[in-house]
Amino acid sequence: MYEYLSGEVIRILTDSVTLDVAGVGYSLKSPSATLSKLREGSSARLFLSHRIRDDQMHFYGFSQPEERDLFERLCQVSGVGPASALALLSHIEPDHFKNAVLEGESGVLEKVKGIGKKTAQRIVLDLRGALEKEDLVASAGSPATVGVPEGPAADAVRALQVLGFPLNEAQDRVRRIVAESPDSELVAEDLVRLASRRS
Repeated sequence: MYEYLSGEVIRILTDSVTLDVAGVGYSLKSPSATLSKLREGSSARLFLSHRIRDDQMHFYGFSQPEERDLFERLCQVSGVGPASALALLSHIEPDHFKNAVLEGESGVLEKVKGIGKKTAQRIVLDLRGALEKEDLVASAGSPATVGVPEGPAADAVRALQVLGFPLNEAQDRVRRIVAESPDSELVAEDLVRLASRRS
């Protein structure tokens, strides 16, 4: 499987780009977020997804590997094809999309043309678990616990996520408890207990 293509941008259309790679022109379907970053005559590297349909190979190009990976996950959801996946990524930024899925806000997805209520709910149902696991893994590093001191507080945030609290809410609850009791030596278990009781 090809990971990416690097070459000169020859032509940009409303939903695709032609990339010249060593004299070979590749037509890649791409979301608007990727197309907006490209300029004809400039060089570009696009991360690839290729899918076989009606015995033909179709290439899709993305400016970031995370965007490509999200596209491929969407294509695995029943009732969501490449066109619908591209439409979603063209109208909703990847981070906003992930947040909508994690928060169960299927209504955000329904605003995209061609995505009905049942399809939006199925996307949330199918992708939420995997995205929650990724979010939890990310929280093991410092970027996901920005604003929360390492140690018991960071451990408490991770524990709250396991319990189903969204990252932002878990961080906010722990921050408030730490701020209210600056001199107390609360361990992670105490923080989790107090944070989970907050309204």
